[in-house]
Amino acid sequence: MPVPNASDAPDADPPPLTRSDERVLAYLDDAGTDYPAFLASNTGLYVDHVEARLEALDSAGLVERVTGEAVYRITDAGRDAMRDDCASWSD
Repeated sequence: MPVPNASDAPDADPPPLTRSDERVLAYLDDAGTDYPAFLASNTGLYVDHVEARLEALDSAGLVERVTGEAVYRITDAGRDAMRDDCASWSD
């Protein structure tokens, strides 16, 4: 019987947010919902990179797809992760 991977554990902490993740989450927190292309345009990130980060953030439960058209919004868990990440910054 295989031993579960640490990343498979339900209580495993998500990986730390990247700078791009912070920008994506902060933008969605302000904007509410948006398409990846507009999110990229408004954060100065490349569309392909934003799409990859949205997939990772969606898998972590920090954003969610609102419609079938790839419109995303931040989740409560995403707001908590962003707040925790900001709290870890040094002054």
